[in-house]
Amino acid sequence: MAAGAQPQPQPPRLSEAQESTMRELSATVSATAPWASWNTTDPNPCLWSGVTCFVPPPPASNNGSGSSAAAAVLRLSMSGFGLSDTSVLAALCSLDTLESLDLSRNRFADLPRHLSSCSLGAGLRALNLSYAQLAGPLGDFAGFRRLEVLDLSFSLLTGNVSKQLSSLPRLRVLNLSYNGLHGDLPTDMAISLEELVLSNNNFSGQIPTGLFRHGNLTLLDLSDNNLTGDVPDEFLKLPNLQTLLLARNDLRGAIPGSLSSVTTLSRFAAGHNKFSSSIPSGITKNVRVLDLSSNMLSGEIPSDMFSAPGLDTVDLTDNKLQGHIPPGFSRGLYRFRLGGNFLDGVIPGSIGDASSLAYLELDNNNFVGGIPWQLGKCSKLLLLNLASNELSGAVPVEIDKLGSLVVLKLQMNNLEGHIPIALVGLVNLNELDLSQNSFDGEIPHGIFQLPRLSNMYLHGNKITGAIPASVSSSQFLIELDLGDNSLSGVIPTMPTTLSTVLNLSHNHLSGSIPSDIGSLLYLKVLDLSHNELFGPVPSSLQGLLSLTRLVLSYNYLSGTLPKFPSSVAVHSMGNPDLTIGDPD
Repeated sequence: MAAGAQPQPQPPRLSEAQESTMRELSATVSATAPWASWNTTDPNPCLWSGVTCFVPPPPASNNGSGSSAAAAVLRLSMSGFGLSDTSVLAALCSLDTLESLDLSRNRFADLPRHLSSCSLGAGLRALNLSYAQLAGPLGDFAGFRRLEVLDLSFSLLTGNVSKQLSSLPRLRVLNLSYNGLHGDLPTDMAISLEELVLSNNNFSGQIPTGLFRHGNLTLLDLSDNNLTGDVPDEFLKLPNLQTLLLARNDLRGAIPGSLSSVTTLSRFAAGHNKFSSSIPSGITKNVRVLDLSSNMLSGEIPSDMFSAPGLDTVDLTDNKLQGHIPPGFSRGLYRFRLGGNFLDGVIPGSIGDASSLAYLELDNNNFVGGIPWQLGKCSKLLLLNLASNELSGAVPVEIDKLGSLVVLKLQMNNLEGHIPIALVGLVNLNELDLSQNSFDGEIPHGIFQLPRLSNMYLHGNKITGAIPASVSSSQFLIELDLGDNSLSGVIPTMPTTLSTVLNLSHNHLSGSIPSDIGSLLYLKVLDLSHNELFGPVPSSLQGLLSLTRLVLSYNYLSGTLPKFPSSVAVHSMGNPDLTIGDPD
């Protein structure tokens, strides 16, 4: 050792008894689950994976003299070993110093009874039995008096939960999610409870008022059950509540007004229920994430709904809300969804103040007026969905400032004017839907050179001119719908990436059907009907191996129609000079 170098501290060593127990445990795992990848090669078990040791402080009477105390195993993780043989539990029961035990992703039956019958259970503070395939009713935890954290999620539990947890006076965190538990929600649990997760079970009945005795709750997750009735308006009794999840039940009545006064509440999700009241004022004063989608909420949106400084997400999709969008918006608003309501009026220009907005969905309402140019200030937008409204006028040129945009859905409005050349600059655009409007003029040539464009829908407009030859250079286009316009000229070479739908119907396209369409090997639907195409149907179309529907009706095609498999629905009426061959 170099002069002055400090000796490296030695890792703690277990007592002889615990070291022997750990080696016995390793041998049992090797014998009963040889597939388990537990690294126990080091001679010191404290250095094995999943093992945490501690050295208890020496007693005060030691005065620094004598030998130091032996280490003991404090935490042990044997997750994912695939264990099912209970012989491993005999060794575990000897580790009476354990405070945390992770036996998740194993296959023990009736494990709580085995553990509580030995001294191990008395000292445990955290027990993880998630994905443990316990398969049966919730066991007895009478021997776990010090337990603070219990995870039994994804463990195939069934039956009721009544008083099995009443013997855990220190319990802080309980997760029983993703099981088959049923009956009433449990209330006979420690007052110390802070996190209660009962989601994805079959609990039924009303939310009991007894739950509100647990005044330390910070997380309450009752989502994905069969709960019914009104929600008790007693949330002032839960002054520490941060997350409340009630989604996908059968809850009815009013959104509890007391939630507006829980200053700690940051996330409230109650979507997919049958709440039918108006939205309480002040609900977003503290909440950062609010999801009330797919309910029956009615009335107008409170004037302060979207202006709280900390607001991040609002989802009010698929309700019965009426009136205008209130004009104030938080700069931090990230996700904003109001689709599927009865909202009307104009989209306020102040939406541009939501400079952090990434997802804006206002589809399926009754909005009128133009698309506000101030949306160009929302430069972080990834998704803009204004479909199925009564919007009119031209698309503002400021849309070219939305350089991050991935999806643009403006279909089923009354928009008009040329397709904006500004779209050519949206290099991240993946999906563009301008269908069923009144756009006219030609398709901008550069639009097919967008490097990530995969889906484009322009049907049902008044677009004229030829289909740009640049379509052939598109690298990711899988669906193209240009039907029901006034396009003319010949069909250009199509990109071989097209794999779902190519719809060119109801236009004024002329010339013959190009044989190179037969190279679209993965195309499922090809519709060329109601054009002015002539000549034979190329036999190369028989190479469209994924084709399920071919529509050639009402053209001037001639010759004999090639044979197609019976799996392909072929429509060719309205071509008097076309002879139908016998199908395979």
